[in-house]
Amino acid sequence: MPKAHRTIAIKESSERIDCPLAPSKQASTYTRALHVACLILGGIEPLAKHLKVSTSPLWAWITGEDEPPFPILLAAVEVVLLHLGNTDRAM
Repeated sequence: MPKAHRTIAIKESSERIDCPLAPSKQASTYTRALHVACLILGGIEPLAKHLKVSTSPLWAWITGEDEPPFPILLAAVEVVLLHLGNTDRAM
């Protein structure tokens, strides 16, 4: 039986991407994973849509004001890993 492959649409553009970065005091593995997923997908709105959450809590998670639920973190890490798997390069 063939294995199913997961893919993710990646936005490739020269436009400025709206992805906040947590201040260094609040930076964590969570905030970095969300930030990189945000860059990959093309902004906070596409990431919120992908994660099926509103932008308000996502903004708090990505800036380190609040900690995301574990399933949200896993979904962000999945975006990053799928992207890395498709590009064969590290970020």
